Amino acid sequence: MVLLIFGDVNTIDVVMAFATGLVASLTISLAYKISEAGQPNWIPRKLVHILMGSIIAFTVVTYSNLSGPTLAAGIFFTVLMFAWAHKHDLIMQLLGAGSRENESKLNTFASGIMGLTGFGTAFLVFQARPEIFVAAILAVAWGDAAGEVFGRTYGTKLIKKRIGSKSFEGTISVFLFSLLSLCVAIVFYSDACVLCVLPQLIVIAATIAFVELVSIGWTDNFLIPIVTAILMWQMLFPSMPLLPLPVS
Repeated sequence: MVLLIFGDVNTIDVVMAFATGLVASLTISLAYKISEAGQPNWIPRKLVHILMGSIIAFTVVTYSNLSGPTLAAGIFFTVLMFAWAHKHDLIMQLLGAGSRENESKLNTFASGIMGLTGFGTAFLVFQARPEIFVAAILAVAWGDAAGEVFGRTYGTKLIKKRIGSKSFEGTISVFLFSLLSLCVAIVFYSDACVLCVLPQLIVIAATIAFVELVSIGWTDNFLIPIVTAILMWQMLFPSMPLLPLPVS
């Protein structure tokens, strides 16, 4: 797990930072091109949602210290500012491309900030268990995203009735991909046996699906990682030390 200090970076940190920064820049560029091509806004928005979330989940915990992800973020923003210098309305166009229907650019910006706040909280508080941080992010990147992707594509095909604006198919997709996210985090980042804790993971995934179902607008971007992290802590690792204070 990444140390919460700023220190020297090793070769792996530098390579991963440059790769992460460039992939993130390419993701934003691709989303922008898709939007320019006239595709519905939810397609580039979910592309960024899935790819950027996955990049954060699988890279942050592998750096040696905070200098690595800071370098990656710096590379990304350097590329973004270079592009902005050649196209001054780029930032507003990107916000517009990422906005939901009938949603302002300010709400889109708030959605991103609150999502990062949820990620940061899970990272700092549960730093001793990287699987919690990875699961919390993937639950948003995969679980929440699956709800919209499958909900918009297949929603009301099986069951016509909606719950508010959400479809049964979308909610089931959130549950299944949230469960997948939890299992991936346990398999690759934990010493726990995934089959041994599968009942708990099913309960957590079901709760994530419920949170997504009742969330309004961008609130799920903040609530899902927080709820995921808290439930994993309480149901799987109740005696783990928390940051900055240990559990007695």
